Amino acid sequence: MSFTCGIVGLPNAGKSTLFNLVTKAGAPAENYPFCTIDPNIGVVNVPDENLEALARIVKTETVVPTTLKLFDIAGLVKGASEGEGLGNQFLGHIRGVDAIVHVVRCFEDPQVSHVYADIDPVRDLEIVLAELVMADMDLVERRMETLHKGMRLGRKDMEAGELELLESMKAFLSKGVCVVDSGLEYDQSRMKAWGILTAKPYLVVANVGENDLIQPSKALEALTSWGDSRGKKVIPVCTRFELEASELEEDERREFLSSIGIEKSGTVALIEACYELLDLVTFYTPVGKTLRAWTLKKGGTAFDAAGLIHTDIQQGFIKAEIVSLTDFLSHGGLHGAREAGCVLTEGRDFVLRDKDVLIVHFR
Repeated sequence: MSFTCGIVGLPNAGKSTLFNLVTKAGAPAENYPFCTIDPNIGVVNVPDENLEALARIVKTETVVPTTLKLFDIAGLVKGASEGEGLGNQFLGHIRGVDAIVHVVRCFEDPQVSHVYADIDPVRDLEIVLAELVMADMDLVERRMETLHKGMRLGRKDMEAGELELLESMKAFLSKGVCVVDSGLEYDQSRMKAWGILTAKPYLVVANVGENDLIQPSKALEALTSWGDSRGKKVIPVCTRFELEASELEEDERREFLSSIGIEKSGTVALIEACYELLDLVTFYTPVGKTLRAWTLKKGGTAFDAAGLIHTDIQQGFIKAEIVSLTDFLSHGGLHGAREAGCVLTEGRDFVLRDKDVLIVHFR
């Protein structure tokens, strides 16, 4: 199972550089606005050392990690919600993603143009957020108009509570508040179906210069303070520097990054933050010749997990054998874990824990 994130920000904020760093896709990243017109789409395997350890025990032929699907979208400009820049073409590309990654420029470099004369990451981020809010306001108002028209025509098939929810969303959006920050209760799948952009959880990547890794600039400090006051994750990444380092062999790359104080790569930091943001857990299925990692929403059950594997498995669900990764590894696999009494036999409502190994029995 993969999860999806859309990378957004002003032109020349470093979106495509981050995309290339994470996916190694080699997308264009030039020094001019709207270098990215059509969205770049990349899929990256989620780094997982546990898969290597599991593979040594189960001796499988195929190892399939879970993946992150990234959309690198054209630079957003003020007025995009009204058609400026690439306007709604841009906005349409992120309506289907699970989460949004805002890339904000914090570095100073006269060789790289910026849409504004100065570097102000908080201003830049709030411009993008405001455009998403205005786009959602337009969508909500149009949906409300459609509902009112349906009510006048006597339609009976409207969702219960839909109009009330839309009215509440409109009240927050009119104040410039993202739906995800409103405190409203809503179903995320419904928000995705409606195309509500600000209902998506988001985090911020601060695209910093090398000097920020030694002494954070005032721009980075201001952005971090903004994030702290709103409970939003801000991840500093020197994208250009890390992209250059990514060309090295793994040992050399780690040593190179460590020499300037980067202990965790931007790729790893971003993926870990996305897992946390989307409230995901990982589980493993060592079945037959394939060892596979999966992502599941925290709180998901063995029955939910079976549905990810295959709908036929879910429909024929009988029971699940579940063992923690630690017990699986320490006892040399499923057989050893069974002998040690570490394997749980559970029904469909068992809530999977992070890093569980799962074997589903089905009809």
